[in-house]
Amino acid sequence: MIREGLRRVAVTVALTGIYIVSSAHVGSPDAWYEGSAGPYHVTIQVKMPGVVPGVAQVFVRVSGDPVDRVTVFANKFDATGGAPPPEDAERVTGEVGLWSAKLWLMAGGSNSVNVGIAGPGGSGTAVVPVLNVATRRLELKRGMGIGLAATGVVLFVGLVTIVGAAARESTLPPGEQPSSRNYTRARVAMGVSSLLVVLLLFGGWRWWGSEDQAFARSIFKPLPSEAKLSDDRTSPRLDFTIIDTAWIHRSDTAWLRKHHANSWTPLIEDHGKLMHLFLIREDLGAMAHLHPSTSDTVHFPSTLPPIPGGRYRVFADIVHESGFAQTLVTSIQIPTGVATGVATPSEGDDSWYAGVPVRGARVVKLADGSTMTWAGSSVPLVAGREAGLEFEVRNADESPAQLEPYMGMQAHAVVMRDDGSVFVHLHPLGTISIASQMAYELREPGDSIRGRLGKRISAHRSGMDAADSSTSSVSFPFAFPKEGNYRVWVQVRKDGRILTGAFDAAVGAGVTPAG
Repeated sequence: MIREGLRRVAVTVALTGIYIVSSAHVGSPDAWYEGSAGPYHVTIQVKMPGVVPGVAQVFVRVSGDPVDRVTVFANKFDATGGAPPPEDAERVTGEVGLWSAKLWLMAGGSNSVNVGIAGPGGSGTAVVPVLNVATRRLELKRGMGIGLAATGVVLFVGLVTIVGAAARESTLPPGEQPSSRNYTRARVAMGVSSLLVVLLLFGGWRWWGSEDQAFARSIFKPLPSEAKLSDDRTSPRLDFTIIDTAWIHRSDTAWLRKHHANSWTPLIEDHGKLMHLFLIREDLGAMAHLHPSTSDTVHFPSTLPPIPGGRYRVFADIVHESGFAQTLVTSIQIPTGVATGVATPSEGDDSWYAGVPVRGARVVKLADGSTMTWAGSSVPLVAGREAGLEFEVRNADESPAQLEPYMGMQAHAVVMRDDGSVFVHLHPLGTISIASQMAYELREPGDSIRGRLGKRISAHRSGMDAADSSTSSVSFPFAFPKEGNYRVWVQVRKDGRILTGAFDAAVGAGVTPAG
């Protein structure tokens, strides 16, 4: 029984480990948003609970003059009833403009945290899409386990002793001594009660193991996928395929019903693309940011860029019409000589970069001779604390560069831990998907028809103003989720070319974040 229990625990831990390297925004579940809430500029961090239901912690930093009130409430994408009343946030002592609140997230799947601001400038609201899924399994601490086991033994012995005493003496007149028959009856009662308790414990163990396995299965795992190279060595192509059977049969209601599978909503474009595909060599010496085409949203082919051979981790960002965003994960071996050449900036939206930054360097030279400076805080990086990802681009003559929109954003950034346990695709808006945010802001009651909301999001996006191109600086709200060595790639568009700067980041032990 003990061996079986240990096996189940090992399976659960293994599944949890798979999640750690394969979840949406891999290894970094918190949601960050920086932007406007009506007339106010806000930075919002939502620390997800990792269990469903669970309590999320929301931090809201309001820039500028003090405001009177900050409220938060959660809303599920397909909720049919009214949302619960907003919760009031409280000011964080010693922090200017920082508010915090705890918020129950009861429903799994695609949710949003709505933040309301009221103050002298009026009122405003910001919508932060979040992915509320089970992401972790809490381990029983050794000390607590030993204490509970000892308590159980005491209770077991006490129960059996009480049963034996009751069987031996409960029917005796006061002052009369038990006979041998009474002792025999007591021993029988103690044996039967011991057997019943053992059977109850065994049943409880089996039930607990079953619940533990069920929870392990409920831990979120993104859609299975694979990446392969075409056989054509003269014009190599990368084929990324979603191999999940429920996704392949998502329009077949009979198949889904037969296999007790959930139906996925269609994909929608995020920054004008159905998929953002990243290839990162395991030694972090090369990175490619691609946007494959597709005719069936199952197969996503793209031209293999001239990146050096080696083992690559592959990450694919996709967004569903429900606002549910996920990062698919796989790997691929690119043989030496298949995609040779010096990596150069792309004139389209695809980009790639090869090279190793100088450790500790705060200024790097870009491919066109301009420079990119990590201009954020010089305070040592600490896990859980805002990272100060602020960068400035200057021309070769040291004059401020004029950055152009890159897929509707001022810049894109990729953050990767050296062991692959953390991967994040960042924008100046934060970690959230713009498409997910728009799915909540534009959803109407009639959007139960699949595809209708996606079309309206695309139309709305095409009518939006392009990102501000009058600046030479970009920043990204983010906190490294755990200590370790990271690489940060920052991508901007200048003079029609995509330029990539790479920086190393050594992150110290974590703290309790203050927002």
